[in-house]
Amino acid sequence: MAASRLKVYTSAPAYRSPWAAVNLSVVMPGAGQIYGGAVIKGVVIAIAFFLLLGFSIWSIFAGNGNTLTGLWLLLPIAGIYLGSLIDAYRTITSDPVRLTLGPEAPKDPWYAVFLSQILPGLGHLYRQQAIIGGLFLIIGTYTAFQANFQPRLLLLPPLIWAAACAHIYWHMVPRQARDWSLLALILAGLVAGRLLIGFTPPLIGHYLEQCIVPSDSMQPTLQVRDRLFVREDPSYQPQPFDIVVFRVTQAAVERLLVQPDSLMVKRVVGLPGQQVEVRNGQAWVNGQALIEPYLELPISYRWGPQSVPAEHLFVLGDNRNFSGDSHIWGFLPTENVLGKAYKIYWPPGRIQPLP
Repeated sequence: MAASRLKVYTSAPAYRSPWAAVNLSVVMPGAGQIYGGAVIKGVVIAIAFFLLLGFSIWSIFAGNGNTLTGLWLLLPIAGIYLGSLIDAYRTITSDPVRLTLGPEAPKDPWYAVFLSQILPGLGHLYRQQAIIGGLFLIIGTYTAFQANFQPRLLLLPPLIWAAACAHIYWHMVPRQARDWSLLALILAGLVAGRLLIGFTPPLIGHYLEQCIVPSDSMQPTLQVRDRLFVREDPSYQPQPFDIVVFRVTQAAVERLLVQPDSLMVKRVVGLPGQQVEVRNGQAWVNGQALIEPYLELPISYRWGPQSVPAEHLFVLGDNRNFSGDSHIWGFLPTENVLGKAYKIYWPPGRIQPLP
Protein backbone atom coordinates (compact mmCIF):
# COMPACT_ATOMS: atom_id res chain seq x y z
CA MET A 1 0.00 0.00 0.00
CA ALA A 2 2.78 2.42 0.93
CA ALA A 3 4.68 1.51 -2.23
CA SER A 4 1.68 2.24 -4.43
CA ARG A 5 1.18 5.61 -2.76
CA LEU A 6 4.85 6.38 -3.21
CA LYS A 7 4.63 5.62 -6.89
CA VAL A 8 1.71 7.99 -7.36
CA TYR A 9 3.55 10.93 -5.82
CA THR A 10 7.09 10.34 -7.09
CA SER A 11 6.76 9.05 -10.63
CA ALA A 12 4.94 12.14 -11.91
CA PRO A 13 6.61 15.36 -10.69
CA ALA A 14 4.12 17.49 -12.64
CA TYR A 15 1.15 15.95 -10.85
CA ARG A 16 -1.20 18.45 -9.29
CA SER A 17 -3.77 17.29 -6.77
CA PRO A 18 -7.24 18.86 -7.18
CA TRP A 19 -7.71 18.68 -3.42
CA ALA A 20 -4.42 20.50 -2.85
CA ALA A 21 -5.85 23.24 -5.05
CA VAL A 22 -9.01 23.27 -2.94
CA ASN A 23 -6.94 23.56 0.24
CA LEU A 24 -5.10 26.56 -1.18
CA SER A 25 -8.36 28.24 -2.16
CA VAL A 26 -9.71 27.66 1.34
CA VAL A 27 -6.99 29.90 2.75
CA MET A 28 -7.12 32.40 -0.15
CA PRO A 29 -9.64 32.41 -3.01
CA GLY A 30 -7.84 32.13 -6.35
CA ALA A 31 -4.72 30.46 -4.94
CA GLY A 32 -5.92 27.03 -6.06
CA GLN A 33 -6.37 28.26 -9.62
CA ILE A 34 -2.83 29.69 -9.61
CA TYR A 35 -1.54 26.34 -8.32
CA GLY A 36 -3.42 24.58 -11.12
CA GLY A 37 -1.88 26.79 -13.79
CA ALA A 38 -4.83 29.16 -14.37
CA VAL A 39 -2.87 32.15 -13.10
CA ILE A 40 -4.92 34.94 -14.66
CA LYS A 41 -8.19 33.44 -13.46
CA GLY A 42 -6.79 32.98 -9.97
CA VAL A 43 -5.59 36.58 -9.79
CA VAL A 44 -8.97 37.86 -11.02
CA ILE A 45 -10.80 35.78 -8.39
CA ALA A 46 -8.52 37.02 -5.62
CA ILE A 47 -8.85 40.66 -6.67
CA ALA A 48 -12.64 40.44 -6.99
CA PHE A 49 -12.95 38.74 -3.59
CA PHE A 50 -10.80 41.23 -1.68
CA LEU A 51 -12.23 44.28 -3.43
CA LEU A 52 -15.77 43.22 -2.57
CA LEU A 53 -14.75 42.31 0.97
CA GLY A 54 -13.02 45.67 1.46
CA PHE A 55 -15.99 47.59 0.07
CA SER A 56 -18.36 45.59 2.28
CA ILE A 57 -16.34 46.43 5.40
CA TRP A 58 -16.18 50.09 4.38
CA SER A 59 -19.94 50.20 3.73
CA ILE A 60 -20.74 48.74 7.13
CA PHE A 61 -18.40 50.79 9.30
CA ALA A 62 -17.63 54.02 7.43
CA GLY A 63 -19.78 57.03 8.25
CA ASN A 64 -20.77 57.57 4.62
CA GLY A 65 -21.20 53.87 3.86
CA ASN A 66 -24.54 52.11 3.55
CA THR A 67 -24.67 49.30 6.11
CA LEU A 68 -27.35 47.43 4.18
CA THR A 69 -25.24 47.46 1.02
CA GLY A 70 -22.31 46.08 2.99
CA LEU A 71 -24.44 43.24 4.36
CA TRP A 72 -25.90 42.39 0.94
CA LEU A 73 -22.38 42.21 -0.47
CA LEU A 74 -21.68 39.30 1.87
CA LEU A 75 -23.78 37.11 -0.46
CA PRO A 76 -21.63 37.57 -3.60
CA ILE A 77 -18.52 37.40 -1.41
CA ALA A 78 -19.63 34.00 -0.10
CA GLY A 79 -20.52 32.98 -3.65
CA ILE A 80 -17.05 33.86 -4.93
CA TYR A 81 -15.44 32.02 -2.04
CA LEU A 82 -17.43 28.81 -2.46
CA GLY A 83 -17.25 29.02 -6.24
CA SER A 84 -13.48 29.37 -6.08
CA LEU A 85 -13.27 26.08 -4.16
CA ILE A 86 -15.25 24.21 -6.79
CA ASP A 87 -13.44 25.91 -9.65
CA ALA A 88 -10.04 25.19 -8.08
CA TYR A 89 -10.90 21.50 -8.12
CA ARG A 90 -12.16 21.61 -11.69
CA THR A 91 -9.13 23.59 -12.85
CA ILE A 92 -7.16 20.38 -12.46
CA THR A 93 -9.73 17.67 -13.14
CA SER A 94 -13.15 17.31 -14.70
CA ASP A 95 -14.19 14.70 -12.15
CA PRO A 96 -17.20 15.65 -10.01
CA VAL A 97 -16.47 17.04 -6.57
CA ARG A 98 -17.28 14.43 -3.91
CA LEU A 99 -17.60 15.41 -0.26
CA THR A 100 -18.02 12.16 1.62
CA LEU A 101 -16.52 10.18 4.49
CA GLY A 102 -17.75 6.86 3.15
CA PRO A 103 -16.11 4.21 0.97
CA GLU A 104 -16.51 6.42 -2.09
CA ALA A 105 -14.37 9.18 -0.58
CA PRO A 106 -11.24 10.16 -2.55
CA LYS A 107 -8.01 8.55 -1.38
CA ASP A 108 -6.06 11.76 -1.89
CA PRO A 109 -4.37 12.83 1.41
CA TRP A 110 -5.10 16.45 0.54
CA TYR A 111 -8.77 15.54 0.86
CA ALA A 112 -8.11 14.57 4.49
CA VAL A 113 -6.28 17.87 4.99
CA PHE A 114 -9.27 19.70 3.53
CA LEU A 115 -11.61 17.92 5.94
CA SER A 116 -9.33 18.88 8.82
CA GLN A 117 -9.48 22.50 7.71
CA ILE A 118 -13.25 22.31 8.16
CA LEU A 119 -13.02 20.73 11.62
CA PRO A 120 -9.88 19.43 13.34
CA GLY A 121 -10.02 15.66 13.52
CA LEU A 122 -12.48 15.28 10.64
CA GLY A 123 -9.68 14.06 8.37
CA HIS A 124 -8.72 11.47 10.97
CA LEU A 125 -12.30 10.25 11.26
CA TYR A 126 -12.32 9.90 7.46
CA ARG A 127 -9.27 7.66 7.84
CA GLN A 128 -11.07 5.75 10.61
CA GLN A 129 -8.73 7.02 13.32
CA ALA A 130 -11.53 7.59 15.77
CA ILE A 131 -9.54 8.18 18.96
CA ILE A 132 -7.11 10.83 17.77
CA GLY A 133 -9.76 12.31 15.49
CA GLY A 134 -12.16 12.61 18.40
CA LEU A 135 -9.47 14.23 20.55
CA PHE A 136 -8.64 16.82 17.90
CA LEU A 137 -12.35 17.49 17.36
CA ILE A 138 -13.18 17.90 21.06
CA ILE A 139 -10.11 19.96 21.95
CA GLY A 140 -10.38 22.14 18.83
CA THR A 141 -14.06 22.97 19.18
CA TYR A 142 -13.80 23.46 22.95
CA THR A 143 -10.88 25.89 22.74
CA ALA A 144 -12.57 27.74 19.86
CA PHE A 145 -15.67 28.16 22.02
CA GLN A 146 -13.67 29.30 25.04
CA ALA A 147 -11.70 31.78 22.94
CA ASN A 148 -14.94 33.72 22.42
CA PHE A 149 -14.81 34.63 26.12
CA GLN A 150 -11.06 34.54 26.80
CA PRO A 151 -9.11 36.52 24.19
CA ARG A 152 -5.80 35.11 25.43
CA LEU A 153 -6.85 31.76 23.92
CA LEU A 154 -7.37 33.14 20.40
CA LEU A 155 -4.04 31.78 19.16
CA LEU A 156 -4.75 28.23 20.35
CA PRO A 157 -7.60 27.10 18.00
CA PRO A 158 -5.73 27.95 14.74
CA LEU A 159 -2.70 26.03 16.00
CA ILE A 160 -4.87 23.01 16.82
CA TRP A 161 -6.45 23.19 13.33
CA ALA A 162 -2.97 23.36 11.78
CA ALA A 163 -1.68 20.50 13.91
CA ALA A 164 -4.60 18.30 12.86
CA CYS A 165 -3.93 19.04 9.18
CA ALA A 166 -0.20 18.40 9.52
CA HIS A 167 -0.70 15.17 11.47
CA ILE A 168 -3.11 13.57 9.02
CA TYR A 169 -0.88 14.57 6.08
CA TRP A 170 2.19 13.11 7.83
CA HIS A 171 0.28 9.92 8.54
CA MET A 172 -1.04 9.39 4.99
CA VAL A 173 1.92 10.36 2.80
CA PRO A 174 5.23 8.46 2.72
CA ARG A 175 8.27 10.46 3.77
CA GLN A 176 9.83 10.64 0.31
CA ALA A 177 6.63 11.96 -1.24
CA ARG A 178 5.75 14.67 1.27
CA ASP A 179 5.49 18.18 -0.11
CA TRP A 180 6.28 20.11 3.04
CA SER A 181 6.55 23.46 1.26
CA LEU A 182 3.00 23.20 -0.07
CA LEU A 183 1.73 22.01 3.31
CA ALA A 184 3.56 24.87 5.07
CA LEU A 185 1.95 27.37 2.70
CA ILE A 186 -1.51 25.96 3.44
CA LEU A 187 -0.93 25.86 7.19
CA ALA A 188 0.45 29.41 7.25
CA GLY A 189 -2.62 30.63 5.40
CA LEU A 190 -4.90 28.63 7.69
CA VAL A 191 -3.37 30.08 10.87
CA ALA A 192 -3.23 33.63 9.50
CA GLY A 193 -6.82 33.50 8.25
CA ARG A 194 -8.26 32.13 11.46
CA LEU A 195 -6.25 34.57 13.56
CA LEU A 196 -7.59 37.42 11.45
CA ILE A 197 -11.15 36.17 11.91
CA GLY A 198 -10.62 35.61 15.62
CA PHE A 199 -9.02 38.98 16.39
CA THR A 200 -11.32 41.09 14.20
CA PRO A 201 -14.31 41.31 16.63
CA PRO A 202 -12.15 42.31 19.65
CA LEU A 203 -10.26 44.77 17.44
CA ILE A 204 -13.48 46.36 16.23
CA GLY A 205 -14.77 46.42 19.80
CA HIS A 206 -11.63 48.24 20.88
CA TYR A 207 -12.27 51.14 18.50
CA LEU A 208 -16.06 51.08 18.16
CA GLU A 209 -18.96 50.99 20.58
CA GLN A 210 -22.54 50.23 19.61
CA CYS A 211 -25.44 52.01 21.21
CA ILE A 212 -29.22 51.74 20.86
CA VAL A 213 -31.02 55.06 21.36
CA PRO A 214 -33.10 54.41 24.49
CA SER A 215 -35.58 57.31 24.42
CA ASP A 216 -37.04 60.14 22.36
CA SER A 217 -34.82 62.75 24.03
CA MET A 218 -32.77 63.29 20.84
CA GLN A 219 -35.67 63.63 18.41
CA PRO A 220 -35.83 64.60 15.60
CA THR A 221 -32.11 63.89 15.03
CA LEU A 222 -32.30 60.40 16.54
CA GLN A 223 -35.31 58.13 16.88
CA VAL A 224 -35.99 55.52 19.54
CA ARG A 225 -34.21 52.24 18.70
CA ASP A 226 -31.80 53.82 16.23
CA ARG A 227 -28.55 51.88 16.38
CA LEU A 228 -25.39 53.95 16.46
CA PHE A 229 -21.71 53.39 15.87
CA VAL A 230 -19.61 55.28 18.39
CA ARG A 231 -15.94 55.92 17.69
CA GLU A 232 -13.86 55.27 20.80
CA ASP A 233 -10.68 57.31 20.93
CA PRO A 234 -8.76 58.05 24.16
CA SER A 235 -7.52 61.30 22.64
CA TYR A 236 -11.00 62.47 21.60
CA GLN A 237 -11.74 66.06 22.62
CA PRO A 238 -15.50 66.79 22.51
CA GLN A 239 -16.48 69.76 20.38
CA PRO A 240 -19.62 71.90 20.47
CA PHE A 241 -22.62 70.19 18.85
CA ASP A 242 -21.00 66.73 18.87
CA ILE A 243 -23.41 63.89 19.63
CA VAL A 244 -21.75 61.85 22.37
CA VAL A 245 -22.52 58.55 24.06
CA PHE A 246 -21.65 58.26 27.74
CA ARG A 247 -22.17 56.24 30.88
CA VAL A 248 -24.81 57.76 33.11
CA THR A 249 -23.67 59.71 36.16
CA GLN A 250 -24.72 58.88 39.69
CA ALA A 251 -26.81 62.04 39.74
CA ALA A 252 -28.65 60.86 36.62
CA VAL A 253 -29.28 57.47 38.24
CA GLU A 254 -30.81 59.18 41.27
CA ARG A 255 -32.83 61.83 39.41
CA LEU A 256 -34.05 59.74 36.46
CA LEU A 257 -34.14 56.30 38.14
CA VAL A 258 -32.15 54.69 35.32
CA GLN A 259 -29.87 51.67 35.64
CA PRO A 260 -26.29 52.49 36.76
CA ASP A 261 -24.78 50.76 33.71
CA SER A 262 -27.01 52.57 31.20
CA LEU A 263 -25.74 54.56 28.24
CA MET A 264 -27.09 57.95 27.23
CA VAL A 265 -26.89 59.94 24.01
CA LYS A 266 -26.86 63.76 24.12
CA ARG A 267 -25.44 66.74 22.27
CA VAL A 268 -22.50 68.76 23.61
CA VAL A 269 -23.57 72.34 24.27
CA GLY A 270 -20.98 73.66 26.74
CA LEU A 271 -17.25 72.92 27.12
CA PRO A 272 -15.09 73.30 30.24
CA GLY A 273 -14.78 76.94 31.29
CA GLN A 274 -17.70 78.17 29.18
CA GLN A 275 -20.66 79.91 30.73
CA VAL A 276 -23.95 78.28 29.76
CA GLU A 277 -27.46 79.63 30.12
CA VAL A 278 -30.90 78.68 28.81
CA ARG A 279 -33.33 81.57 28.38
CA ASN A 280 -35.73 83.05 25.87
CA GLY A 281 -36.33 79.64 24.31
CA GLN A 282 -32.71 78.89 23.38
CA ALA A 283 -29.26 78.02 24.75
CA TRP A 284 -26.59 80.68 25.25
CA VAL A 285 -22.84 80.09 25.56
CA ASN A 286 -20.59 82.90 26.76
CA GLY A 287 -23.41 85.33 26.06
CA GLN A 288 -23.92 84.18 22.46
CA ALA A 289 -27.17 82.54 21.38
CA LEU A 290 -26.61 79.17 19.71
CA ILE A 291 -28.05 78.56 16.26
CA GLU A 292 -29.49 75.06 16.36
CA PRO A 293 -31.58 74.29 13.26
CA TYR A 294 -32.14 70.67 14.37
CA LEU A 295 -34.49 71.79 17.19
CA GLU A 296 -38.20 71.58 16.41
CA LEU A 297 -39.49 73.58 19.40
CA PRO A 298 -38.11 76.44 21.51
CA ILE A 299 -36.92 75.54 24.98
CA SER A 300 -39.66 76.04 27.55
CA TYR A 301 -37.48 76.16 30.69
CA ARG A 302 -34.83 78.49 32.06
CA TRP A 303 -31.47 77.37 33.44
CA GLY A 304 -28.27 79.06 34.62
CA PRO A 305 -26.13 80.88 33.96
CA GLN A 306 -23.38 78.58 35.24
CA SER A 307 -19.80 77.93 34.22
CA VAL A 308 -18.90 74.42 33.13
CA PRO A 309 -16.30 72.97 35.55
CA ALA A 310 -12.94 71.65 34.35
CA GLU A 311 -13.12 68.14 32.85
CA HIS A 312 -16.90 68.37 32.53
CA LEU A 313 -19.40 69.02 29.75
CA PHE A 314 -22.87 70.51 29.55
CA VAL A 315 -25.03 68.23 27.38
CA LEU A 316 -28.62 68.54 26.22
CA GLY A 317 -31.00 66.43 24.19
CA ASP A 318 -32.36 67.80 20.91
CA ASN A 319 -35.88 67.23 22.22
CA ARG A 320 -35.07 69.83 24.87
CA ASN A 321 -38.39 69.98 26.70
CA PHE A 322 -38.55 66.19 27.17
CA SER A 323 -34.93 65.28 27.81
CA GLY A 324 -33.27 64.12 31.01
CA ASP A 325 -29.97 65.90 30.53
CA SER A 326 -27.56 68.33 32.19
CA HIS A 327 -30.28 70.81 33.05
CA ILE A 328 -31.74 68.13 35.35
CA TRP A 329 -28.79 66.12 36.69
CA GLY A 330 -25.87 68.50 36.22
CA PHE A 331 -22.59 68.50 34.35
CA LEU A 332 -21.17 65.41 32.67
CA PRO A 333 -17.63 64.30 33.66
CA THR A 334 -15.55 63.84 30.51
CA GLU A 335 -14.30 60.52 31.88
CA ASN A 336 -17.82 59.14 31.39
CA VAL A 337 -17.77 59.86 27.66
CA LEU A 338 -17.28 56.76 25.50
CA GLY A 339 -16.96 58.67 22.25
CA LYS A 340 -18.65 60.50 19.43
CA ALA A 341 -21.59 58.88 17.64
CA TYR A 342 -20.76 59.09 13.95
CA LYS A 343 -23.32 56.92 12.17
CA ILE A 344 -26.84 55.50 12.38
CA TYR A 345 -26.20 52.02 11.00
CA TRP A 346 -29.67 50.53 11.51
CA PRO A 347 -32.61 50.33 10.70
CA PRO A 348 -32.15 50.44 6.90
CA GLY A 349 -34.40 53.44 6.37
CA ARG A 350 -32.44 55.49 8.91
CA ILE A 351 -28.86 54.73 7.83
CA GLN A 352 -26.95 58.02 7.66
CA PRO A 353 -23.77 59.72 8.92
CA LEU A 354 -23.98 61.98 11.96
CA PRO A 355 -22.22 65.36 11.94
